[in-house]
Amino acid sequence: MPYPFKACLALCSDIDNCDLQTFIEIHKFINSTKHGLGLPVADSFFAVANDPRHLAFFNPDGSNRPKEAEFIIQAVRDGLIDSLHAWGDFNHGPPKPEFLQTIAKNLNSDFAHANLQIPIWINHGSPNNYQNLHARLWPEYQGDNPTSPYFTMPFIKELGIKYYWNSELSPWPLSTNHPGVKSKNLKRIAVNLLKNTAKQMLRRSSRIRTSQQLLDLTHETFLRDGSPMLAFNRFARHPDRQKLWDPTRHSLRYSLDKSVLSDLVKNQGYMIIYTHLAKPPALEDELFPPEDAKALKMLADFYQKGSIWVGTTAQILNFRLMQNYLDWNVQQKGTKIVIDIRQVNDPVTGPRIPDVNELAGVCFNTPSPAETIIHMQGKALNAMIFNNDNNGSGVIGFNIPPAPRTDLVDN
Repeated sequence: MPYPFKACLALCSDIDNCDLQTFIEIHKFINSTKHGLGLPVADSFFAVANDPRHLAFFNPDGSNRPKEAEFIIQAVRDGLIDSLHAWGDFNHGPPKPEFLQTIAKNLNSDFAHANLQIPIWINHGSPNNYQNLHARLWPEYQGDNPTSPYFTMPFIKELGIKYYWNSELSPWPLSTNHPGVKSKNLKRIAVNLLKNTAKQMLRRSSRIRTSQQLLDLTHETFLRDGSPMLAFNRFARHPDRQKLWDPTRHSLRYSLDKSVLSDLVKNQGYMIIYTHLAKPPALEDELFPPEDAKALKMLADFYQKGSIWVGTTAQILNFRLMQNYLDWNVQQKGTKIVIDIRQVNDPVTGPRIPDVNELAGVCFNTPSPAETIIHMQGKALNAMIFNNDNNGSGVIGFNIPPAPRTDLVDN
């Protein structure tokens, strides 16, 4: 984990019912260090809006919404938006395929003109959203099926999307290597195996869930057109299981309960919290109910005390990518310890040299931080010594990435 944190968490909000003004109010409270909690949180947007309450790039007829489009472009630049919540909200019926293709093409054109990409796709809504990418429980989704008129993968890849939420939830910390979790995970794997056996017997093999899908934050997958992608899980908790699939700003008290956060720290794992920060509509003088505001403030306390790294969804996913796929070795050269970063074996792009900014948060334990150098392509990188114990050992690495800029919401 990035030093000194023990765990990682992102608030990942779907943009449903969130208009421009609501977006500003929410992120002023959550993100701003001047007016709010100072939590690094990013949000999402729709490409097209069928409802004026949705923050979207285009109007229902596909025409531009200049004010919102300009805001979205700047919010992506600032890190306040890092996810595309599908092309639009089609819960009440799928659009005409040619309209969907036009929206996808036009969004790509506008983003290319702005020299921007977006790294995350989040599936949206009901089975009527044929636009969505493959999901184990939703065979209706056709966005990655090359035989479907709703196939838009070429546009999705052109936008730079490499992560997608595949409509899966997990009720525990993910990708944890803490020894104390091993027995729990073995039980979870055993129960999952029994469920998978039952699914095979019932001829529902398409609904089988692998152990990796159950326990890891991300897993490699090939979509139906052969495109590689990293799918990720989200977390939600609610005493009413029927509401797990529609978490709101009124259910943060459950997903960010002290027991949840403490368990996350104890297990040294990852969580991407599934929520809708603009649902239901806020009362005039109450952006978040007291219990949910208290939960957010408690999360900020865990973050500020160095227990949980709260990052944007893209930052947490990128850190996990580096942690899983970074190829490096260690050499002793005289009195120096040289950590040589060779490449990142990115399952989406293929092996490549990472940008220095992608190494944000990456840390290495070393017996002698003062004598340790991190190299990449023959050059020493500007690493930091975070901890130097009395016995000489410690941690060397890179700071966590900067929080999203808040100029758009501070004004």
